[in-house]
Amino acid sequence: MLEALVATLTLVGEVLTRDANVARSLASDPPLVGAFAVALLAGVSTGVAHTSVLFLNRIGRVRALVAGALGLVWLTTLRVVEAVVTWGVATLVTLRDVPVETVVTVFLLALAPQVFAALTFLPHVGLLLGRVLEAWGFLILFLLLAAAYGLPAWQALLVAASGWVVAQLLSRLLSAPLGWLGSRVWTMASGQPVLVTSRDILAGTPFIPISAPTAPHEVER
Repeated sequence: MLEALVATLTLVGEVLTRDANVARSLASDPPLVGAFAVALLAGVSTGVAHTSVLFLNRIGRVRALVAGALGLVWLTTLRVVEAVVTWGVATLVTLRDVPVETVVTVFLLALAPQVFAALTFLPHVGLLLGRVLEAWGFLILFLLLAAAYGLPAWQALLVAASGWVVAQLLSRLLSAPLGWLGSRVWTMASGQPVLVTSRDILAGTPFIPISAPTAPHEVER
């Protein structure tokens, strides 16, 4: 377990510092397992932010932990879906046969900045920090896409942006059912009305109950 954690943290450090080994590995042996480990670590950090906010709003420990775990699953699922959409767009635009698992690896590795998402629960600066981490992740994303597709950075930026636009269009078309489902799941998990969007999860933004219990006896033990 300790060795796996060290290996994951090393990979996170390599991604954040733009180590050339990461870019080279995408062409020959994309570290898909390591990328899922990075997503796991990022998801845990995001979950810490979520549960911290829920604790502050006097949500029971069990419900807060369940909500945090759901955040991890949802974060990874959304990232994989976004990767597949971008892979489809990139294939049509570049006509280059890059395996879909390579693009999934890129998208999961781009979650590396979210290892700091636990800090987004901080008042006043948390939302700003979440946006900074999101922008940092997008920067990593298009640079790794450039390495995976052998494209200049500006072309990779266009591919990443095109994939993002298509993903946003799909999310808009499905916003009503997905928004209802996402908010419903987190409301059931936390025991309090919660409004959460896919963008919030991908940005590492903590979700906050619309209302919190007002009496101590209402807190789950």
